[in-house]
Amino acid sequence: MADFTLIKMGCNDKTLVAPDYKAIGGANTEVRWAGVATAKDTASASWPAMIRPAAVAAVPYTYAYTADATGKGFISNEGAVDCPAFDNDNYLWARWEWDNTGTFASGPIFTAYPTNAHGAITPDDQSLLGGDTTDTSDFSYLKSNAFGRVTSAGAPAAAPAAVPDEDDGTVGVVSPAAGANWIAAYQDLQGDNDWILAPFTPTATTADSWHVMFALFVGPNLTPALYTVVMSLKYTWT
Repeated sequence: MADFTLIKMGCNDKTLVAPDYKAIGGANTEVRWAGVATAKDTASASWPAMIRPAAVAAVPYTYAYTADATGKGFISNEGAVDCPAFDNDNYLWARWEWDNTGTFASGPIFTAYPTNAHGAITPDDQSLLGGDTTDTSDFSYLKSNAFGRVTSAGAPAAAPAAVPDEDDGTVGVVSPAAGANWIAAYQDLQGDNDWILAPFTPTATTADSWHVMFALFVGPNLTPALYTVVMSLKYTWT
């Protein structure tokens, strides 16, 4: 038995009908959000700032970058069209992918941290993941949903029932029902405070993936800063 050689986020930059997941994870690869439609090959140093809104709002545009100045919008037909705004109906949004070198000892966890130190997050600290009482009911501004089985057992065929909301969140763990199911409402991702647990333990030494969705909000009580969100797949292995 061994740990995994490769676990990455795969981001769909093509279409819902013919998805193509670009692997994100490692140096100069990242997911970026923008408040306005942005040229797909914009370097991080030139990335547009977002004005803090007067009312809580979703950040509409999400991009997958495989290098600092090489990116495409999510569900954008590989850059052939402008990046569309987030739409809950684009349910083949992203997935966690792993190779065939390791063995999960339990179901993996999807959450997020402010840095790769994976430190504690204080609710209602007005940071992106800490959230704010007025804006997000103390939950993270980052919301997510996840599917109830691995892709080899069948990819999602429909969107989650409910769209993400700024107040979505449950303290502690939330899991989708096992099988062809999304979570009924989006969960917030707040480090070790709030997270999503897969309802399955993936098959040992078998390459596979787990479909997830995520959406980011901003609000008038969010402290202005240059934020980095470290979306993480936590797991035990044997």
